[in-house]
Amino acid sequence: MKVFQIGFNKCGTKSLYTFFKQNGHRSIHNNKSIEEYTLKSNHAKGKLLCDGADGIILWSDIRYVQRNFSILANQYPDSKFIFNVRNFDNWLKSKQRQTNRPFAKYDKYNREYIDKYDIKILFKEYWKAYWIIHTTDIEEYFVGVQSKRLLVFDIEKDTGEKIADFLPELKFHNLKFPHRNIGSSKRTKQII
Repeated sequence: MKVFQIGFNKCGTKSLYTFFKQNGHRSIHNNKSIEEYTLKSNHAKGKLLCDGADGIILWSDIRYVQRNFSILANQYPDSKFIFNVRNFDNWLKSKQRQTNRPFAKYDKYNREYIDKYDIKILFKEYWKAYWIIHTTDIEEYFVGVQSKRLLVFDIEKDTGEKIADFLPELKFHNLKFPHRNIGSSKRTKQII
């Protein structure tokens, strides 16, 4: 069984990863090596995307998974998907904190604009459009029979029991949902 986290980073991806790990399920989180040398490479070769990464249950915070969830759904018909979300404004503040860190790797970002393809876009407008488009893609794909394969998990409201109920195929002995990488409201900067 494979479980793909297809929601947004800064929405409890590390917490989901920790929840699965504490329950004994092999998981990966934000793994650039898997993204480059397994998923992208397999895609280019026309192979199953996860070929060579056997035994991994949860795939968390991997952008290639998030962008190619429909391919994964077709290639792995028994797989399930977790669309992790939170209040949009809280998410945006967390994204803002992430890009304001002095050690952040986001050289194309600053507090006010995102520079994509030589087009400057207001930070808030870029991420609002991204949120809307990705959410719409997921809602349009997971309809009818496919809807049973999707769990919408609000990290600010939902519990580990919701995940356990969604995945009866897996055993969860510790239903306490951990909260990792919680940002400090003192560091929150105003979104311009």
